[in-house]
Amino acid sequence: MPDAATNGRHTHADMLAQAASASVALDIGPGRGALVIYPHDRYKGCEIEISAVDGDGRRVHTGVHERATHAGSMLTAIFGSLTAGDYVVWRDAGTAGPTVTVAEGEIAELRLS
Repeated sequence: MPDAATNGRHTHADMLAQAASASVALDIGPGRGALVIYPHDRYKGCEIEISAVDGDGRRVHTGVHERATHAGSMLTAIFGSLTAGDYVVWRDAGTAGPTVTVAEGEIAELRLS
């Protein structure tokens, strides 16, 4: 049963400290792109799921982590290598959010409220 405090989102609290200093490799090029999501604070410590719009409904997820940047600290969820196409970003286990297009050889960015 989903945890009421996270609205059904996955959590991995012990990974938070590791991610603050970890780097992320992007594998983009022909047929592949990446997606960086800048989520609202309520997603901190959770995982965000996406699924291909024209896919079979299977979802992939990644953790939301606070990362240091030249502009200061910010939350990110990074999908480092995705097949180019359109994706649904899930707000929680049962609520579809916005769609985003991941173009081959590019990095798509999305703010998630």
